[in-house]
Amino acid sequence: MPAALQDHHRALIYKPSRHQTLINEPGVTVTMSNDEEIKLEPMNFYDKPNKKKSLRAILDILSNTNSDAAWKNLPPFLTGMVLAKETIPTFFFEKITRKASEMGKERIIILCAEKADETGLRLSKKGVARELMLGLHTRAALADFKGDELELASRRAERVARMLEDELHGATKLKEDEVDSRKSPLVASVLTELAAAKAVNGLDSDVAKAANYATKMLHLASAGSHAGSVKPPTGTGKIETRTLENTVLEDLLPLQSAIKLTLELDSIKKSSLGKQLTAQLKRATSTIEQSLKILRENADGQPRRGLEMYDQLHGTQYNEVATAPAGKE
Repeated sequence: MPAALQDHHRALIYKPSRHQTLINEPGVTVTMSNDEEIKLEPMNFYDKPNKKKSLRAILDILSNTNSDAAWKNLPPFLTGMVLAKETIPTFFFEKITRKASEMGKERIIILCAEKADETGLRLSKKGVARELMLGLHTRAALADFKGDELELASRRAERVARMLEDELHGATKLKEDEVDSRKSPLVASVLTELAAAKAVNGLDSDVAKAANYATKMLHLASAGSHAGSVKPPTGTGKIETRTLENTVLEDLLPLQSAIKLTLELDSIKKSSLGKQLTAQLKRATSTIEQSLKILRENADGQPRRGLEMYDQLHGTQYNEVATAPAGKE
C-alpha cells in the first residue's frame, strides 16, 4: 500500500518526526484509486510484508468465498504489488484464475486483464486463458448448455477471445512465462462449444460463427498445437500418470462436447466440415476413454478435474466437487 501513496503521504508514515500527525485525532485518511478510504498509520521503512505469505493469504481467503466484496479486493491488491515493484510469480496468476472460475468470478480476472499494465495480470500469462476457458466450459456444462448461464459463459468467452487478439496482435516474441492462447485448441474448442450450443438452442441464428470456430478448432487440433496447454510431466510414476491423463481429459472433453453440439446443426452435419468433425470425434472419444480408464485407476479416490468434467458432460457419477454450483454474480 505505501507504494500507492503520494510522496507527501509516504513521508507522513515513514518519518518519525511526522508520526504525531497520524497519531493525533482525527489522523490522516486517504482515498485510494478504488475509492477505498485508508487511515494512515506510522510505519518503519524497512518493515515490508512477506510477499509469499501475502500471496498465500489472499489465495486462501478467496478460495473459500464467492463474496463480491472479497473478490473485489483482488484488483487493488495486484495493483499495489505492481506499484511496489514486487514480481508476482506466474503460478499465482494461474491459481487465482482457477479459483475465480470455480467461484464464478471470471469477470474479476477479466477486469484485471483489461488493466494489465496496472495489475500485471495478462491473458498471455501461462495458464490464465486456459483456466478462464475451462471455467466457462464448466459454467455452461453445469447448466446443460442452456439459459442464462450459457449466455453469460458465451459473452465472457467472446470477450476473452477479443482481448487475446488485442493483447497479442503484432507480438513477435513471447516472454518465457507467456503463451499465445489464440493458437490453443482448448480455447477454440470452448468458443465452438458455446457458439454451437447457442445455435442449437435458438439463442443465436449465426450458424456460420459455430462453423468458423469449428474449422479453426479442427485446424489447431490436427496441427497438434499445444499452445496454452499444460506441459506434460516427466517421469512415469503414479503422480505423473495422473497429471498427464487429467490434462488429456481437460483438453479433449471440451473438444468432444463442441463437436457433438456442432453436429446437431444439420447444415454443418451434412457438409464436408461435418465429415471432418465426425472423424475427429471418433479419434477424440477413443483417446478420452483410454485416459478416463487410466485416471480412474490412479485417482486414489481423490477428485480430479478431468473426471469431474467427464461426469458433467456424460451424466455419470458426480463427486462433491463436480456438483458444487458455480458462484453466482
